[in-house]
Amino acid sequence: MHTEKIKISHDGTSFGDALKIAENFADEIKLTGKNKFHVMLLTEEMLSMFKAITGEFDAYFWIEFNEDEKTYSLKLKADAPENIDYAKRRDLLSVSTQGKNIAPRGIMEKVRELWEAGLYNLNESLDIHAEYDSGLLDYVSMGMVNPAISPSFYSWSMRKYKNNVETEKDENKTALEAWDELEKSIIANVADDVQVGVKNKSAELIVLKKLQA
Repeated sequence: MHTEKIKISHDGTSFGDALKIAENFADEIKLTGKNKFHVMLLTEEMLSMFKAITGEFDAYFWIEFNEDEKTYSLKLKADAPENIDYAKRRDLLSVSTQGKNIAPRGIMEKVRELWEAGLYNLNESLDIHAEYDSGLLDYVSMGMVNPAISPSFYSWSMRKYKNNVETEKDENKTALEAWDELEKSIIANVADDVQVGVKNKSAELIVLKKLQA
């Protein structure tokens, strides 16, 4: 089953409606305690990420439930406006006191950057990442489910990224720092996976969670 799809704006004016959708979903499938808390918490985390996106985007929000697997998916999907201007997005990037671009810190910042890049242009986004210090972890490739077929078609998984970081953290200081970020992240500890899918300047964010017994 799935809930109705509602249109939300990044300015937060319709976030209350999205939270109501989540609450009604939890009540409909009779969730209580920690399971209901997780639905609301993950919805709030997803909405916070969406609000931080640069640019004036609208997106559709809904929740799907797989009763057989007892798993639900929170979903956001948006299409890039026809008149989108990547140069404007670049100008709005945070700049450090040294005058260098600041790389995304924390898993939700990384997810936001990946999702947002799909609505602009992946090649341009990677050009910006190349300007970051070379010692930073390549979180883009470490989470790619499959090699990008084209700049307008790719899929990224937090679970795959997390597994790769865990494998490297004992021998790589940067990976250890990334692991520390994951350990401190609410969504990385609560969600089973966070996926970003991009196809032809349409981006979808999916947060997956299996119900606890």
